[in-house]
Amino acid sequence: MLRFRKQVELAFSHESNQLGSVLRHKKGPVKTTEKVQSFFIMRDTFRLIQRIIQHVRQKVLPKNHEEKIKKLQKQQIEQLSFFH
Repeated sequence: MLRFRKQVELAFSHESNQLGSVLRHKKGPVKTTEKVQSFFIMRDTFRLIQRIIQHVRQKVLPKNHEEKIKKLQKQQIEQLSFFH
């Protein structure tokens, strides 16, 4: 997920630089374009989701929830291997 996000940010920054140079040449406002605004909205939403996940991990989930999930995953893999 992080690799994909970095690729999207890199592609956006490249596109934004090209768009910014065109708009500066045309003397248009750079920050009011729809693509730039939508990127900032998506970035803020992504940060909000990251903080919500972090909060839930700290406050709601039990301490050893990852170990329990891994244990259940191993059990499921073993059960599926019996069928094949």
